Amino acid sequence: FQVSTVPEFGRIVIYTTSLRVVRTTFERCELVRKIFQNHRVKFEEKNIALNSDYGKELDERCRRVCEAPSLPVVFIDGHYLGGAEKILLMNESGELQDLLTKIERVQHPHECPSCGGFGFLPCSVCHGSKMSVFRNCFTDSFKALKCTACNENGLQRCRSCAG
Repeated sequence: FQVSTVPEFGRIVIYTTSLRVVRTTFERCELVRKIFQNHRVKFEEKNIALNSDYGKELDERCRRVCEAPSLPVVFIDGHYLGGAEKILLMNESGELQDLLTKIERVQHPHECPSCGGFGFLPCSVCHGSKMSVFRNCFTDSFKALKCTACNENGLQRCRSCAG
């Protein structure tokens, strides 16, 4: 796992989850996503339920700013902004609109036709099984190996929408 070293100037990164196990966490993630969609700004959503590397990255980033990670977490320009409560307060006061003036706008927000906006698809090699098959040419036996083309959930980044 590697912490993202891509400069985040002019970018919004939101760490979320799509798991509905804890309903309030899921609802807060949905609320923050909709707030940024309504402002029609471009943002990168990192769903920790789909890729555990995002969770490790979030832990490291929150450790650097001495904050306990509680989803959702928003970073703007690489700086920690806060969670759902802070975003909601900033949105209601108009402070968020002022902060978003330098962020790239999206004219017509739409979901990716390939992945439906999730940013991940089942692996094209193992089709989500997380296993690939190796054939021993000497004994004609087959052995199952862990697929190296996908993550721990059998998913790959969507080539259409994920940069």
